[in-house]
Amino acid sequence: MAASGDVAEIEALAGHKLVRMRVAAAAHPNAGTAVLAGLAADSSKNVRRTVAARPDTPPEALQALAADSDRATREAIAGNVATPPDVLIALLTDSTFEVRWAATMNPAADQRVQRAVCASAGQDHRFVLAQKEGLPAEITLLLARDPAKQVRGILAERIGDPAVLRTLLDDPEPDVRAAAAQNAGTTAEQRRQLVHDPAQRVRAAVVHAMADHGWDLPEEDLLLLARDRSVNVRYWVATLPGSTRPVYEILAQDPDDMTAAAARQWLMVADQLTHPENSAAQILRDIAVQGHFANPAQLGRPTPKLDEAGLQELTDRMRNPSGPSRSGPPC
Repeated sequence: MAASGDVAEIEALAGHKLVRMRVAAAAHPNAGTAVLAGLAADSSKNVRRTVAARPDTPPEALQALAADSDRATREAIAGNVATPPDVLIALLTDSTFEVRWAATMNPAADQRVQRAVCASAGQDHRFVLAQKEGLPAEITLLLARDPAKQVRGILAERIGDPAVLRTLLDDPEPDVRAAAAQNAGTTAEQRRQLVHDPAQRVRAAVVHAMADHGWDLPEEDLLLLARDRSVNVRYWVATLPGSTRPVYEILAQDPDDMTAAAARQWLMVADQLTHPENSAAQILRDIAVQGHFANPAQLGRPTPKLDEAGLQELTDRMRNPSGPSRSGPPC
């Protein structure tokens, strides 16, 4: 039996003994509210899932399906843009993450729902909410004061509100300040503050952000980082692009062999590039072309200059070497 759109035919499908026929009725664009309300109580979870996903399902039926025993049905309700806010708030306490996630990320979730997320005991959906774009200022401020550093940290990486970012840059947790250091919206003054941060992971994060965003840190700050008490910080300054020649020259004399070797790769003279037996030179020879940073000449000759693609390749190779990792505790 094929449904032509006639009300009587759709009602006949809704009462059919075959599940696939009732699913067809639930999915039919001309199914009325009475049909959908009746199918919301169907014995088949496939029928109920179909009804739960429809934005034209009556609110009373959506509310009833929010308590359905089938997880996929509740998830469909949580993601339905027609689901009332009070129902979404109730679903924030669902036993499964998928349902809570769908309710949190529902495009129609208003500030009432978002406030409920911020006040909820579940860190997982507060973490999810902090990743959502276009949050109202009230909600971002609540998340910036979240008790979990993981929530504040994920917000710090991406928040576009300067006032909230300032709050997170002063967070008592180094992990949160390190995340804020990666935010492309930091000002030059804030980056200088981070260079002087007492936590080595924050100072290292500034170096990573410099390479990722193509920032030009003042040479005096780079020289300070080149003499950092943490070998972890010095290693990343030596490894990642963006420093000046005097900085790499200091690091080339570093007592840590890996740091010194990384810095020397930036100081290789041009004719060394002709010797393929030099593995570091080989890397540079393959990708050495012209400028990437706002002022690539700051490296000075005879240091090779790198274009964006070459710089990314070199950065990737240096960040993921076959040798030991440099992500340990401060030294």
